[in-house]
Amino acid sequence: MGYPPQYGPPPRGETGRGLTVIVLMVAGLIIGTVIAVLTVLDPSAAQDSPPASASTSDAPGDARTEEAVRQAAQAAFDAYADGRSGDFWDLWSTRARSSITREEYVRLFQLCPQLVAGAAFTVADVYVTGDTALVSASRTGDPTPYDYDFVREDGSWRHVPPPEEQEEYRVKGVDRIVAERRTAGTCGTPAPITSSAPSAPASSAPSAPATSAPSDPATSAPSFTPPTG
Repeated sequence: MGYPPQYGPPPRGETGRGLTVIVLMVAGLIIGTVIAVLTVLDPSAAQDSPPASASTSDAPGDARTEEAVRQAAQAAFDAYADGRSGDFWDLWSTRARSSITREEYVRLFQLCPQLVAGAAFTVADVYVTGDTALVSASRTGDPTPYDYDFVREDGSWRHVPPPEEQEEYRVKGVDRIVAERRTAGTCGTPAPITSSAPSAPASSAPSAPATSAPSDPATSAPSFTPPTG
């Protein structure tokens, strides 16, 4: 059987312990309040913690930098210099790719190859303005620098051919462009055309095909065009 509850004042020892706990609680509240006030009023606390925007704007992965444009431009120029016309087309802007299909652009350079293949490009200057950039580059064998436009789309920099070139792709077909460039002497000649003469028999040497050799546009070898064509 339990004992009935006790009434009246508690023992003296319990009263002393209760007062000690209350005093400690009050002291803790006062100390916490003082620390909070000092933290708010201390101006050095804001200086020790930099704003969040500083860490994002100076991030090494920022794509709006001259180095990012330089790398994208060099990749596009290397693809063109190596004769990888399809890969070069892949690095165009969205609007530029709509002017001609990838298959037709590859066929264009199969019928009208570069006069000088494999000549590397060297990027000289890069100027970035928001999501657009201007790249100045020259090619081996031609010290004259040319300017190329680039635009940032979907987080990457893409080459923008001149508007007149895009209009030419839209209005003219590949066959017409090839015919005009061959007439202007800006097309290289595929190797099988020049190598067919030695295989002809001796009796056919005076025949008509031999007289067509001087019309080979590759013999003129004018200065090559920049990778806008």
